[in-house]
Amino acid sequence: HIKVDLEKLKQTYDWQQQKLEERVLVMEKELQEAKAVTGNSQQKLVEQSAVLLSCRSQLQEVEAENSRLQLRLKELSEDYRCRLAQYLRDLAAYMDSKAPGPIRAPTDSTAMKSTVDSMLQGIRASYRAREEQLARAARGYQKRMKTLVKKHENLLIAYGLQREQIRASGSSTMDCGPAELHFSITDPELLTNTTRELQRLREQKAKLELQLQEVQQVLPEIPLLLTLGWVLGLLTEMGWAELRKQLQEFTHNTQEGLEQERSQLLARALVAEGRVSELQEYIDQHLAR
Repeated sequence: HIKVDLEKLKQTYDWQQQKLEERVLVMEKELQEAKAVTGNSQQKLVEQSAVLLSCRSQLQEVEAENSRLQLRLKELSEDYRCRLAQYLRDLAAYMDSKAPGPIRAPTDSTAMKSTVDSMLQGIRASYRAREEQLARAARGYQKRMKTLVKKHENLLIAYGLQREQIRASGSSTMDCGPAELHFSITDPELLTNTTRELQRLREQKAKLELQLQEVQQVLPEIPLLLTLGWVLGLLTEMGWAELRKQLQEFTHNTQEGLEQERSQLLARALVAEGRVSELQEYIDQHLAR
């Protein structure tokens, strides 16, 4: 009887060991697939980061161009003032040359009027040309800034989705990159009420991510315990199910609140983006008029 019992125990042990080995192989295959997916996501994330940095560089170039145009405007205004003063001096010289005596001939008066009118027309034409040039430059600048800001926001959304996909893959070794807040526009002149609201939502999301990281750091190093020898030697079928149950409960309990908050933030961000589109459409129509 003892030999029969030992043989049954051995068969049971061999069967459990075989099942565990099969589970380990399946887990290794799933792990490789997950690494492949996260690797692709991380590559896309790096590309998005590069595009974001390029977009920020373009914004800085546009701001530098705007500063240069403002400086040029100041220089031209000074030049026009100097030219106006020179016109007045020429006018005085003309009056002195055409009125040597106390009585002025009518032809001189007509010539004087024609000269003054010509000068004034030249000044008005110069100012009109300059105003049209500045208006075109301002419209072009506003259009470029609007396009760049919109492209920047779209890239931030795509960047955030890539980070969420990497987080959802469950890989703790993959770098998700900095938060969207790191790439947000901070220039007050480019921020509207809607973009400020989006900025505030991104700040809250970044705080939630930091809290999630702190919670995850409290966990024991489960991957270090799940080695092949420990699984084959100690883990039974019931133990494996219990471990999965504990992991699921932990994930549910620790991330449910954060996921709900993140969903609310994303919903508010979508509403804010809709408001941005409506406001931008109104601005375009108003400027077109």
